[in-house]
Amino acid sequence: MIRIKENILDKNTIAIEVDGVLDQVAIPVLETVCDRNLVAEKRVVLNLEGVLHITREGRGFLRGIEEKVQIDNLPKFMKLEQEC
Repeated sequence: MIRIKENILDKNTIAIEVDGVLDQVAIPVLETVCDRNLVAEKRVVLNLEGVLHITREGRGFLRGIEEKVQIDNLPKFMKLEQEC
């Protein structure tokens, strides 16, 4: 289960707070929110501080959008996996 909250930081920037599990069910929801803001030419800041688990599909999704959005508070467990 995932919770997504959008916060307007300024007229050009949207922060998206994500809580819960980023899995194959949650990816399409998060992708829709990100895409809607990117199409509107907003700068997207994806805050993952509340993410408890990221599946393989979730990791792939994040790697696929990391050039388009700013990813903040990447969970330590994901950072460790990237270093290996």
